[in-house]
Amino acid sequence: MVDVTSNMAAPRRVSEAAPASIAVDVVTDIEVTRATVAAITPDMVFTGYQHPSFLSAWVGSAGCAPMFLKFAVVGHGPVLLPLERCDNGVAGYCGGRHANGNFPVGRREDIAALSDAGETAILSAIKAAGIPANSLFLERQHAKWHNLANPFVFASSVASPNIALSFSIDGDLDTVLKTHGGKSKRKKLRSYRRKLDAKGSVEFLHPVPTEQVSRYLDRFLALKAERFRQAGIANVFGDDRIKAFLLDLFTDGAPDHTLHGLTLDGEIIAVIGCTRHANRMTVEFGSFEPEHAQLRPGELLFFSAIAHACETGIEIFDFGIGDEPYKRSWCDIETVHMDTTIGLTLAGKARAFAQTNRSRAVRAIKANDRVWSAVKTARRALARR
Repeated sequence: MVDVTSNMAAPRRVSEAAPASIAVDVVTDIEVTRATVAAITPDMVFTGYQHPSFLSAWVGSAGCAPMFLKFAVVGHGPVLLPLERCDNGVAGYCGGRHANGNFPVGRREDIAALSDAGETAILSAIKAAGIPANSLFLERQHAKWHNLANPFVFASSVASPNIALSFSIDGDLDTVLKTHGGKSKRKKLRSYRRKLDAKGSVEFLHPVPTEQVSRYLDRFLALKAERFRQAGIANVFGDDRIKAFLLDLFTDGAPDHTLHGLTLDGEIIAVIGCTRHANRMTVEFGSFEPEHAQLRPGELLFFSAIAHACETGIEIFDFGIGDEPYKRSWCDIETVHMDTTIGLTLAGKARAFAQTNRSRAVRAIKANDRVWSAVKTARRALARR
């Protein structure tokens, strides 16, 4: 097991002697939100999940009810919190479960000023803004991004249940492998590749050409649906809105958002979707054909994608949310994201309280290998009924 380090920031201060004056503008008009996204410029700070391509694809998909919040400390420019309002009255980051490393959008000095204003001033501004929601769930947030503190990570924030695993790339693939079990990895993957080659013609695509994106997405969605069904997990890719969002993102969002694939005699047997931002490649999702599971098509595709990342200037390869053995075999950076819940009404406060305690409970379960293994086994058994 590799050593890991936590990127979780220290708790933020709770109160300030002289709260700064903060203006909050609430934007719900769809055309104004689209214009707001279009106004995001490369010199602003944002993660891949608040990237203009990501937000444009999400806001453009059917069913999105945007609720963008613009914060501005007196004397400073706006800081954007791109949210959407759900049917239950909760507002969260655009992208929902598909936005897994969130951070506000703005210029460095403006984000720093909002962070310096502190929790009390921010909460007072939020509660005075007349926001049309009963609560805000700001989930899976970076506590820090590019050495900037997240203004919306408070002393009351809790660690998200799932960690993210990544590793740094310093040199070519051979250099990377020297610190990540290269000899055994090469031997094992060569064996899988020989067996796969014996079955037919093998091809890796980095990236999948735009004209084939729809076909690869359809294949991924079918494979993932079956894997979720067998595991007894709700399919977060299961509705038409998500398909439309992904199709938009991976066609119009290239080259920042790309699919990568592995085929056997032209049949797609493994797919991953990746975001490239600020010399970081993050794997958003992936799946493989279970018929060839013994030949590890998913691992072979990851290995090829990592080699491609080494060749194209990537500095951090991020496997994204979720703790899996194959990720641990590569990664030595552990990122803990933070969840912030803010109740705006009596019902919203009750919902926020329940959500915070749920996050704590799920994280505790997943931290206990024996309990988490038992939960997954029970879930699979229920799915077979």
